[in-house]
Amino acid sequence: MLMRATGRGSISSFLKLAVDIAWVVACALLGFIWIIAAISIFSMVSGGEPITAFERIAIASPRGLTLWTLTGTILCLGAMIVCAYLRGVFETLVNGDPFVPGNARRFTAIAIVLAIMEGSSMLMTTMVLLVLGAFGISGGPEDPILPKINWPVWFAVLTLLVLAQVFREGAAMREEQKMTI
Repeated sequence: MLMRATGRGSISSFLKLAVDIAWVVACALLGFIWIIAAISIFSMVSGGEPITAFERIAIASPRGLTLWTLTGTILCLGAMIVCAYLRGVFETLVNGDPFVPGNARRFTAIAIVLAIMEGSSMLMTTMVLLVLGAFGISGGPEDPILPKINWPVWFAVLTLLVLAQVFREGAAMREEQKMTI
């Protein structure tokens, strides 16, 4: 039996639930990242000996801890924001009315959030490597100063901007159709 794409009990309803679960997971993961960071900082301050129960999850190098915490925080916060916007999109799908101006704004906002997430991750990685390099803390052989460009993310940003324009045009056509007798 085929499921409907919109309305109650549809694929959109299922996806809305999945987005809600993803938001909760992102919140929990953010808390986990900060707990691990606190344990690692405590381990470094106390002479490098991690708490016995947490020795397998403590991050020993300042570079690794800083990059891991900053990148993880950026990604979790970005995921939470994207989930909030996607929830709005799926609500309109469940209601059977996807071509509303709000969805165009939501897709544009999601594209901007993804671009900010990727750009800030690239910037933070570069800055941390420069600062730690200035203090003589080596990161190992994979220590290039130039950021790595994640092409699929930038392609997704462009795709979302195009999709936002499609929804903007769809909403305008729908409004124009309503005014036609």
